Amino acid sequence: MAQESPKNSAAEIPVTSNGEVDDSHEHGFNREEFGYNADTQKLLAKNGETLLGAINFFIASVNTLVNKTIEDTLMTVKQYESARIEYDAYRTDLEELNLGPRDANTLPKIEQSQHLFQAHKEKYDKMRNDVSVKLKFLEENKVKVLHNQLVLFHNAIAAYFAGNQKQLEQTLKQFHIKLKTPGVDAPSWLEEQ
Repeated sequence: MAQESPKNSAAEIPVTSNGEVDDSHEHGFNREEFGYNADTQKLLAKNGETLLGAINFFIASVNTLVNKTIEDTLMTVKQYESARIEYDAYRTDLEELNLGPRDANTLPKIEQSQHLFQAHKEKYDKMRNDVSVKLKFLEENKVKVLHNQLVLFHNAIAAYFAGNQKQLEQTLKQFHIKLKTPGVDAPSWLEEQ
């Protein structure tokens, strides 16, 4: 909900501005002052759409971090916990069998328990390593992504409210954000060839 509020507010800017431009042309206001006002409103609408593109990119990047990267790490942690429980269970079984008598009946059970213990120990060690790596990458990625996204968000908002169209467009280029032109569909991959 917190993510949608700025997005919805920013989305209203170009819609309102476009509506005002259309109204001024419908009523025949072609005087110089209304022409200037219409041009200003068009520029506001264009800048509003550009700002909305930056906000959408910001929200999508943070959503990816929260809903995919962090979720993937949590899933790996859960698998690690499960592997630890299984490892502990097979280790306990092996210890109990080793404490008992060693005869023709128990030696195959001890050998089988040793194999199961070893397999689950390897799985546990692998999962522990995976968790360690994912947590390290998550920390690095989180800081990097959040820093870049906050810079984008700050620069786009500052350029918009300063009325600096070139800076706003340059901010989008810096972050490789491409806006969709209204009414124009992107060509399919077949058309591009």
